[in-house]
Amino acid sequence: MSKRINKESILRASEIKQQLQIEDFEKEISALKKEIYAHSETPSQGDSSAAERTEVLQRYESELGFLKDELDFLDRIDTDSEISEIGMGAVVITDKKNFFVSVSIEQVEVNGIDFFGLSTKAPIFQVMRGKKSGENFDFNGIHYKIKDVY
Repeated sequence: MSKRINKESILRASEIKQQLQIEDFEKEISALKKEIYAHSETPSQGDSSAAERTEVLQRYESELGFLKDELDFLDRIDTDSEISEIGMGAVVITDKKNFFVSVSIEQVEVNGIDFFGLSTKAPIFQVMRGKKSGENFDFNGIHYKIKDVY
């Protein structure tokens, strides 16, 4: 790739995307809590919808905690380190997609270029880990050529 996108810009875009997800979950949790606790009467044992809403609330709160942990993780990534092989904090430019090895984030756009946040727990990372510019890898029947790693 002739012109590299600044890694700090990719990280900041990833943090913003993560923060927006956190805010969405917080809004959903707040609305769900209002719905659950708005009724002054105690639901009967046969009221399965209240139990289902409470279960959903617990799942949302758990996911919110996970998202906050990932945001904290993003905050600890060193964007100044020199990286020549695929590992944590690497930007990976391939002929198919561009990745930012960090946490699982759908996609962020920086200067008109899309980057996909990639967790080190993702199966594709296990295949590409340790590879360098100019190398290739295959995942799910797709062949990738690595153009740049930084």
